[in-house]
Amino acid sequence: MTRRWTIATALLAALGLTAWWVSSRLVEGSLEIGQPELQARIAEHFPSKHCSLVVACIELANPVVVLTEGEDRVGLNFDVKVSIGNREMPGHVSFSGQPRYVQYEGKFFLDDLQIKDLELTGFPEEFAEVVKIRGPAVAKLALQSHPIYTIDASTTKGALARLALRDVKVVNGKLKVTFIKAGA
Repeated sequence: MTRRWTIATALLAALGLTAWWVSSRLVEGSLEIGQPELQARIAEHFPSKHCSLVVACIELANPVVVLTEGEDRVGLNFDVKVSIGNREMPGHVSFSGQPRYVQYEGKFFLDDLQIKDLELTGFPEEFAEVVKIRGPAVAKLALQSHPIYTIDASTTKGALARLALRDVKVVNGKLKVTFIKAGA
């Protein structure tokens, strides 16, 4: 009986060591997510409209993902339409958002949305603050529960990669996700 336990323990230790070695090799490296892939995932959730007191509305439509070299934020350009009563004021707005990774789901979301640029036609300056305050909230409502990317866990490499994220940056026009390397 003791010999069986010794053999079983040795076999389990060998299997564990092999699994560790294989997993450490599979997790090395990075994943690059291109602008078209992010664009397709984000575009599904727009246009998005948010109204306050029924008379003041902000609508965001036609999102365009912008990946700027070296930044750790994802840019989003939108067509915006501000409606106050019967008056509609079209324009463009640019946001940037910080990718947030939910490890055990393997999903990336955009957080900390900030307005970078706002251009509206026929828009009184006193209403600009309303758009600056409400604009990110409209985009956040549309994006907060929808990931911009999900790591595929159907493969061993994908399942292990979900647990080993180190860094997310824009490199060569792509969102580059770097994973922890063996021994790191």
